Amino acid sequence: MPKTTPEATSENTRVEFVIVAMSEPNTLLRVLEYFALIGATPSNVRADANPDDTQTISIIVEGLSQRRAYILAGKINEIFTVNSTGYVVNSIEELGDRSNHSDMRMCA
Repeated sequence: MPKTTPEATSENTRVEFVIVAMSEPNTLLRVLEYFALIGATPSNVRADANPDDTQTISIIVEGLSQRRAYILAGKINEIFTVNSTGYVVNSIEELGDRSNHSDMRMCA
C-alpha cells in the first residue's frame, strides 16, 4: 500500500467525483483502479446508466487533499471512455451546514 503524506491526505475533507462516461463494461473498473493505485478507498460508489448510452459515476472519498483530487480527476479524464470529470471538495465539518458553497472543479 502506498505511503500517505500530509500533502496527499486531509483528514477533514470529503471529495465527491462525478464522472460522465460511455456505457462500457470496463469503464467503472478503469476509474476505480486510479483510486486503488493511490490507496484511497471510496466510502460510496454509484453508477447510473443514462438514456444516451452514457453513465454517470459518483465516487465519494474521505481524507483526500484538493491537490490529490485535482491530479486524480485529470488522470480519470484521460481514460478514453470518459467524457468529463468533475469534483467537489467539502470540509467534513461543513457537511452539516449546507448553506456553505462547495468548491466545484471540472476537467473536460
